[in-house]
Amino acid sequence: MIRLFCLLVLVAAFCAGAAKVETFTVATSAPNNRRLEFAVRLPERITPQSRIMVLFGGRNWKAAQTLKAYRFDRLADRYGLVLLAPSFFNDDYWEPEKWSGRALFDAVARVEKKYGVPQKQMLYFGYSAGGQCANLFYNYAPHRVGAWGAHGCGVYFPFRGNKFTRPAPALLSCGLGDDVRFEISRTFAFNYREKGGRLLWLTLPGGHELNPKVLEVARTFFAEWLDRVPPRFVADDESGIVYPVSQAESIDPEYRNYLSEKIKGLVRP
Repeated sequence: MIRLFCLLVLVAAFCAGAAKVETFTVATSAPNNRRLEFAVRLPERITPQSRIMVLFGGRNWKAAQTLKAYRFDRLADRYGLVLLAPSFFNDDYWEPEKWSGRALFDAVARVEKKYGVPQKQMLYFGYSAGGQCANLFYNYAPHRVGAWGAHGCGVYFPFRGNKFTRPAPALLSCGLGDDVRFEISRTFAFNYREKGGRLLWLTLPGGHELNPKVLEVARTFFAEWLDRVPPRFVADDESGIVYPVSQAESIDPEYRNYLSEKIKGLVRP
């Protein structure tokens, strides 16, 4: 009886603090997305430091699939992040100016109001078509975003006519064998840095698949952004040499890859 009682207490405590996932829909004008579903994963607690993190899945992924694949649960519970994922389906959803940007912000407003989430700058992360969303939605309303990341992306916003004065911190990664996307991503990374943005660039073996290393680095990148962890090193993406951060000025801006102690261990073991 004592053992059963203790087990029941532990189960009750777990359930009381467990995160929950809820779904809701937003009406849109897009033919294939009339009732656009969102999934929201709530952390154990909403605090004054909480904020929304939008996760964009691969092309036409369901929201539940995105939450499961990215495995950001521990990060969310540690920082009180509310994870929000859309179930976009075609209709050029990666172009926020058409309809999807408004739909996303309608969903964000609903989540903030219903769950009492502070109106802070959001975080964006996406893979493949979701990577397109992460950067294009950032450019759509840059003042709403604190940091963003994308993996295996092949379409980026142009720097001509963009709306920001200084780019937000970003993480960009791509498989070396992801041919066209790799070259496009690397060029964008260099241009982003030249415009004053601090961008962590990660080259991976393999092709277009969602590499587990990407997710590990992404979780660390966002955690350190939230903790305001300063970089200790800077890698020269042209030569591959890693220097103390004090020597950053000796590297051309487009090749400066700033690394914290932990990220250096992950990307350059």
